[in-house]
Amino acid sequence: GLISKKLAVHAKCIVGMDISQSMVDQYNQSVFNQGIPSEEMRAVCCDLTVAPNQLDGMKFDVVVCASSYHHFLSIEDVTKALASYLKPGGSLLVADLIKPSSAESAHALFPTGKHNIVAHNGGFEEADIKAAFEGAGLINFSFTTACKAKKHGHPVQLFLASGTKEVAEEAN
Repeated sequence: GLISKKLAVHAKCIVGMDISQSMVDQYNQSVFNQGIPSEEMRAVCCDLTVAPNQLDGMKFDVVVCASSYHHFLSIEDVTKALASYLKPGGSLLVADLIKPSSAESAHALFPTGKHNIVAHNGGFEEADIKAAFEGAGLINFSFTTACKAKKHGHPVQLFLASGTKEVAEEAN
């Protein structure tokens, strides 16, 4: 929701997605409370990796996935699913944790008992994300350190990765 609000001034339509109906309800209530029409901004509950085309054929210029990849068992499957919703020439943007250099630091990021909802508790290396993007057929991959912060008192770094869905050349 926080990123959607910042992007809204640059978009005709924002569609948020979550597998949790309660998170979708919170998002939609926040949008309603701000007087924003649902045609301009809304969230839907779905798991994009379960079945393709859950959004009635909608395609997007930009798909953003922020601070979620570390929850997904298969970032390859999720990246393919997200890329399938891009228009040709559209961009996938992913922001998440950069894997720290030590396993001890990685383990400290998520307290004991949280590992059942965090598949990649240490974050990712650039090569992990690049392989997922390339496996989804995305081109023009980039990966940059976006910011530094603290989580549970431990320093973390967040990355921003992007890739583009190739524009197919038309036959003459």
